[in-house]
Amino acid sequence: MHFHRPTYPMEDLTGPEEFFCQLADLEEEYRRPPHRRARRKKPLLAAALAGLTGISVLGAVAASSCTLCYAVSSQGEPPLAYVQGERTYTQAVSQVEEQVSQILHTEYDYPEQTQMELAIAPKESVQSPEELTASLMETVPQVREAWVLTVDGVAAGACAAREEVEAALDLVKEGYSNESTTSVTLLGDIQINLDYLPAEEELYDAETLAGALMLPGEEEEGPLLTVETVEEVTCTQPIPAPTQEQNDPTGILHERKTLQEGVDGLEERTDRVTRRCGVEISRETLATKILTEPVPQIVSVGTAQGVDAARGRFLWPTTGQITSPFGYRTIFGSTSFHRGLDIANSTGTDILASARGTVTWAGPKGTYGNLLILDHGNGFTTYYAHCSQLLAAKGETVDQGEKIALMGSTGRSTGPHLHFEVRWQDEPLDPQKCLP
Repeated sequence: MHFHRPTYPMEDLTGPEEFFCQLADLEEEYRRPPHRRARRKKPLLAAALAGLTGISVLGAVAASSCTLCYAVSSQGEPPLAYVQGERTYTQAVSQVEEQVSQILHTEYDYPEQTQMELAIAPKESVQSPEELTASLMETVPQVREAWVLTVDGVAAGACAAREEVEAALDLVKEGYSNESTTSVTLLGDIQINLDYLPAEEELYDAETLAGALMLPGEEEEGPLLTVETVEEVTCTQPIPAPTQEQNDPTGILHERKTLQEGVDGLEERTDRVTRRCGVEISRETLATKILTEPVPQIVSVGTAQGVDAARGRFLWPTTGQITSPFGYRTIFGSTSFHRGLDIANSTGTDILASARGTVTWAGPKGTYGNLLILDHGNGFTTYYAHCSQLLAAKGETVDQGEKIALMGSTGRSTGPHLHFEVRWQDEPLDPQKCLP
């Protein structure tokens, strides 16, 4: 930085106030007729005014709105700024160096090619350190001004013009909008500020910046810019057919039979849907209109239990004479509860499945002798005991009336007969009350 000292005797001027007092005298002198003008101050002030950069005598005379200051220029260029003194300049240079160093992430020294010359300038043109800093920043080729978009304090991109940034934000809104969209809101703290960036840093156009804003960030699950949209959507959807239940006293407890098939209805519904970056976060129904009423499904539910549920479901398993009914009896000298019905006939008489079922036991079982058990579902089972031969195997499913065994006298038996049991939820029922 170089200081050009003026050629006039500035030591005769004790400060700007003294200078302007003499300048006022000069102005008064110029207003007098030529023959009455004094000559004693003219050489001094003429020399002074000649040394002031860019200021003519006539301009100096009109100095009521001007001040004595320094003109800051670079390499013979027109004045870059006007300041009150060296301190203002050094403060501004320090701020420029600090700011550019932060931008470039490296140490930066402002080149000392600037000159300061004494000058007279309008008072409002004299800059503060902050204003001079801004002027000097414009002379640094390593940085340039750009409009920077930040979202919640994070820089998202920069454009040469503010209008480009605003256009990018509009494109992002359009990207999440459709014909049903009623409002679009950009969430977060969004700022567009004029700032300095490294000169080589890329500046986006509106389309490129919009694309970057809609891509997921490196540490973000979603895009950096969160866009919330509200839509009003009208659609048709089915109305599920309701189910109506009817008690059936002839049906087994909890047994269900469909008496009438249901048919779904149709409704028109208008919803308010809120999305963030295209993902639905809430839905509110605004209105519905039924287009077709649904037809209900009618189902009968059985209520019958025990004997009542068994009637009409089981057939006689064999032919012969009933020799021992269900209930208490005396046999072999002792009284006991007889859990089934004994039907006597000759050995080898066919034994039939009383109802369709699955074989859960086929083999010897204590006093039952050769025993076959069928599971009929709905809690019902039947027992076929004292058989001479079993014709169905465990796990096999047999139909009602199918031959499953031959009559015999195995186990604890007084002669060839079939011991037949009907059970519901493992409780024995009187077979004669269950058979037709």
